[in-house]
Amino acid sequence: MIKILSIFVVLQVADLATTAATLKLGGVEMNPLVHTLMIVGPMAGLVLAKLAVVLIAIGCALMNKPRALQRANLVFAGIVVWNISIIARLLA
Repeated sequence: MIKILSIFVVLQVADLATTAATLKLGGVEMNPLVHTLMIVGPMAGLVLAKLAVVLIAIGCALMNKPRALQRANLVFAGIVVWNISIIARLLA
């Protein structure tokens, strides 16, 4: 379970970094929940969103829900790849 949770945290850091890069290049946050949190500031909102999902993931780990975390890892891996593709397009 620790390995799955560790991967989740790494993916959150990667999502944070790629989203921040996208925003810096002129992109926008498409997740309405995260976009709403960004009212406090772009980076502060992103950090709040990441903190919230990491706390939820810790709850999943404590409740022994590895499948939920594995699925979340797949989703966030896809999001990071998507963010990288957006960065590539913004740089082109």
